Amino acid sequence: MTLSKKPKIIIWLVGLLLSITQPAWSKEPPKVLASIKPLQLIATSITEGVTVVDVLLPPGASPHSHSMKPSDARKLYEADMIFWVGPDMETFLDKTLSGSKKATSVPLMQESRLKLLKSSEGKEEVHDHAGDSDHHHGEYDAHIWLSPENAIAMAKTMSEKLSKLDPDHKKQYQENYKAFKKAVQAADKRNITKLTNYHSQPMFVFHDAYGYLQKHYKLNVVDYFTINPEQQPGAKHLTRLQDKLKKAGNSCVFREPQFQPAYIDRIIGGTDASVAVLDPLATDITVSPDGYIQFMNNLTDTIISCLKK
Repeated sequence: MTLSKKPKIIIWLVGLLLSITQPAWSKEPPKVLASIKPLQLIATSITEGVTVVDVLLPPGASPHSHSMKPSDARKLYEADMIFWVGPDMETFLDKTLSGSKKATSVPLMQESRLKLLKSSEGKEEVHDHAGDSDHHHGEYDAHIWLSPENAIAMAKTMSEKLSKLDPDHKKQYQENYKAFKKAVQAADKRNITKLTNYHSQPMFVFHDAYGYLQKHYKLNVVDYFTINPEQQPGAKHLTRLQDKLKKAGNSCVFREPQFQPAYIDRIIGGTDASVAVLDPLATDITVSPDGYIQFMNNLTDTIISCLKK
């Protein structure tokens, strides 16, 4: 039995349409890379349903001292867009990205409308900082992801940048941003309420990274062990710190999983301080669209669990 001419023509037309539309259907989504996991968590919320966000630094690696490896270079070479904090944080990326011809580099500290805190000497000062080309190295606290407000601002930047790179999915990026903003604001409101009774409780952190968290949630961070986690603090500073711990009485000292220096145990010996672990790099948080919210909730719960002892 043979097909009539009409069905043959229809089959031919369908095949022609398929051949014409196939390139649009097979177009690959952009390859998105984040320098550190907290940014990966935010970007994953924005790219949900479109593409998967890879991360440059492996779990537990410090952006302050990371050394580029061949596998890192391969990720950078293959990426269409990379989100990073900026040269104040990932110092190893600055020159590398300036020579990249393919990836669109987005230093979020410079290209988002953030509320930045001055570095350690003046954290009470808040500044709007958007597109300032005169940004000085170390002038502002670069741990910008520890502010829910800044996370929302960075998510907006990500949505806008991805929409330009990949206009076919612009609507999806915009809707994802709106959902992220709403979810973060709701979680933040709950965390503010949960921390209300702990504003006066003294706490000590491992390194000078929690200024945004401290200001936003009105935490009583008395002092930190070191400014740079890779450097041993001076003897005078540790002596002053031990005196502060003794005067603080029932307080909490927060370590970080990436660093376990023996001097912390020496300093807290003979004091009434409890010890817990805060992870500003979200090492153990599962990468998912609500990963950033889980990260902030986990930080809040860890702080409360230690301070209420």
